[in-house]
Amino acid sequence: MKWPLNQFAALLAPSPARPILNQKRRGLIVAAILMLLAVAILALYVKHQAQRQLDAARIELERSSLIPFEKQARRAIAHNGIKLIQNSKNVRDLAQFNNSYFAATDGGLVEFDPDGKLRRHYTVLDGLPESDLTCLAPFNSKLFIGTRSRGLAVFDGRYFEGYRWPNRNTQAITVLLEDRGRLLIGTFAGGLLEFDGSKFKEIKAGADRERLMGINCLVADGSRLYVGTFADGLWIKEAAGWSRYSATEGLLSNRVVGVAASGESLIIATDFGLSAASITHLANSGDSSAHKTFQTLLTLPSLSSLMSYRGSVLFSKDNGEIFHLIADGRSADRFQIVPLVWNRPENLSSCRLTDVDRQLGQQPEKQSGVSLWLLSSGGIWRRQDERFSGRFSLSHFGQEMDQDSINPTSNLISALAFDGQGRLWAGSFRNGIDLFTSEGRRLAHLESESIREINALVWDDDAKRMLASTSQGLILFDGSLQSQRMSKVDGLLSNSISHAALISTRNSSAKADRARLALATSRGLSFGNSKQWRGLTTVQGLPSNSVYAVSPYREFIYVGTLNGLAQIATGRVTRVFRDSNSRLTHNWISGLCSIGPRLFVGTYGGGIFELTAAGEFVSFASETGPLTVNPNAMVSDGERLYAGTLDGVWVLELRSQKWIHLKNELPSAVVMGVAGNDKHLYLGTTSGIARVEKDYLRSVKE
Repeated sequence: MKWPLNQFAALLAPSPARPILNQKRRGLIVAAILMLLAVAILALYVKHQAQRQLDAARIELERSSLIPFEKQARRAIAHNGIKLIQNSKNVRDLAQFNNSYFAATDGGLVEFDPDGKLRRHYTVLDGLPESDLTCLAPFNSKLFIGTRSRGLAVFDGRYFEGYRWPNRNTQAITVLLEDRGRLLIGTFAGGLLEFDGSKFKEIKAGADRERLMGINCLVADGSRLYVGTFADGLWIKEAAGWSRYSATEGLLSNRVVGVAASGESLIIATDFGLSAASITHLANSGDSSAHKTFQTLLTLPSLSSLMSYRGSVLFSKDNGEIFHLIADGRSADRFQIVPLVWNRPENLSSCRLTDVDRQLGQQPEKQSGVSLWLLSSGGIWRRQDERFSGRFSLSHFGQEMDQDSINPTSNLISALAFDGQGRLWAGSFRNGIDLFTSEGRRLAHLESESIREINALVWDDDAKRMLASTSQGLILFDGSLQSQRMSKVDGLLSNSISHAALISTRNSSAKADRARLALATSRGLSFGNSKQWRGLTTVQGLPSNSVYAVSPYREFIYVGTLNGLAQIATGRVTRVFRDSNSRLTHNWISGLCSIGPRLFVGTYGGGIFELTAAGEFVSFASETGPLTVNPNAMVSDGERLYAGTLDGVWVLELRSQKWIHLKNELPSAVVMGVAGNDKHLYLGTTSGIARVEKDYLRSVKE
């Protein structure tokens, strides 16, 4: 029933004809109406304020998830004075882009045609930020490239760009995945990032918004996202939220290397074996608190990958062994393990199964969806047949990568030195020693159980032999490359030798094989010769038994240790320099180099110092910054001092006292070995060797 407005007003207006009781009733009605209006207005205000707070919280949450980034165009270095000597056989990832196959290696980006013929090898000289590449993913018509320490690189087919995040302590990218119009970026210590083509956001897990650390693998399955980590187990993201599973819930290890679905089961590969759980049970449990959610399928150490491939589940070991996981039709939670035998080369490592969207070079009607590949330290293999039983056919792909007569065996170069014949010796921390001509052609490879983990190389011109400091003792190579090993059995303080120095004798008639040596070991300083050794330790006054560098200088021997610099005369410690009694800022002495009347001291974190004749230290940190000088990476050619650091190589012109810095020209910023001849400077990095013409140094801006 609706009343006209004038009737409603007349009802509320006072009238002498009506009793006083009706007037009171009208007053109560008016008060009630006003109260209801006030409550309604207050409710609307509260709702509006709550919505504003929710919107502000959402905006703030989104804003807090946004990551500041730097984008930089990467230009090619157009100079023929630099040559890179690298191995590109260690393949980490493979992707199809622009009708080519691209391989991410620890020696750069390699492009192949559909038949495996090498099209081009891209390095830092072409614009890559570094040569140590980890993963690939096509996204937004570009190829995105993960690097070991320099962030994200992007390739459009002609030019490179780089992305870095200044507020992230690490720039190590471990895995890339394109998922529903976004690029997911897994990092080792910087979390899980999302890129939509214009901005980066961090994806955090759970109500506590926990950062995802040490990401090993990313797998998307519809609305689910699986995140396998290096040490924190498995994270699963669904619409309802995040769940985490670890060894407590039945995984054989917290290091997850692969995730795959098989029917109603979710299969998880860790580095210690396979585990499985019901997908329905995981979805219904709501959390990971149920004990032993996963059941063990197979205990098998050194698993490296797991994947779904055309309805099958395959997994591999680090050495390239491949297995087929077959569901047992009699039970949903039972499986059979079938080894797939193939012509597997010996000494393979870092093997991983992967697939590529389509096989290039085929007619569209003949394309078969995805193809199966095996990536390894020894190159790439591609599947040839459709069988998953008995013998398994894999063919080698990209044979032009196998330039063993040119490439170093390993890109992790830890020491360099020239011998009396002008040959370059390149020691690696994993694979022994390579011997090269001065032009870069490999002559020989020396490796055994004791010839590994090379810390330093020193040429003994008197005895015409090369001395190699290793973790297994001192190795002496004669002119025919035959070796002799000295160890604790011969009187050394330790088998772990960091550095060796030749101590000249005043007796000119002394035989070369009796020349004195000073050896930096993990348990003090050993000095003497092959017949007799003497040790100096903290008992005799060394500041630390962890010795890293030795250098004769004037009438003294200087010894760099973990806790300061020692001066030795006539076999005794006569003086010790530390930050407490000198101008040293860091006690870890990692490098020593004497040049005529000058002695230079490299530290780990405090930069380079010069020790004057008066016993005072002069720091170069104002010119170079507080560098970290790598052990045994300081040498001189008489005109310049070269110091290999974690930030490239720093070169001091001794006459002008001006510094030159080389970094972008190098395959890696970590320079661990330095050597030179009349024309070239050789720099050993964690991604191969850079040969730099000395004339190029004059063109570098100071």
